[in-house]
Amino acid sequence: MDEITRKWFDASTVQVRRAPELHGWYSDEELIRLSGAPIGSRLDVEPSPDGAIDLRVVNQDLLCEPLVRRISQDESGDYVFEIHNAAFVLRPQFRRQGIGTRSVAIELHEALRLGHFSKVTTSAVGDWSSRSGPLAMVGYFAWARMGFNARLPADVRQHNELPASCRMCEDLISLLASREGEAFWLRHGHSLDMEFHVVEPSSSWEHFRRYAGPEH
Repeated sequence: MDEITRKWFDASTVQVRRAPELHGWYSDEELIRLSGAPIGSRLDVEPSPDGAIDLRVVNQDLLCEPLVRRISQDESGDYVFEIHNAAFVLRPQFRRQGIGTRSVAIELHEALRLGHFSKVTTSAVGDWSSRSGPLAMVGYFAWARMGFNARLPADVRQHNELPASCRMCEDLISLLASREGEAFWLRHGHSLDMEFHVVEPSSSWEHFRRYAGPEH
């Protein structure tokens, strides 16, 4: 655990509130880690009408809106689950401090440790024009840098500024494996549904560890 994680993530400061029917479903500590809840948060755990379980993190000091991660059954098995990162927006003064990366790292490592999660997904939004300002949206770049993957859309593969060294790339991970590809995605990338394959061996984990370092 590095200094930033120790400063911003302490499970003992997170209050967990469960719907009555979910008592005994995972421990509080496991749910806190899956939610990536930062210090001083309240975590509401409740079923949604479509059969998923919502982990809803409320923290008015750090978050613009509640952080929401949804756990649902994966199509591949009866006891295989996936997590969808539905909402995560830090207040502007807390961005670019590594808090978001640590929250996701905690979520990913807990999903791996528990052993029955297949993937973590997100709808990564933004583009070059939305990357700055108080309402900045940089998910399209931030999630990709952490190892969330997707097939490259046709408009990206056919773009006339795509570096020659990246012409054979078929997905985000292969594109962002080089500095040229990363710079191209920052400039020309856009909103995209992405997923992180939790089960190892996983190119998502390989990319994440190159990006975040061995301590994560």
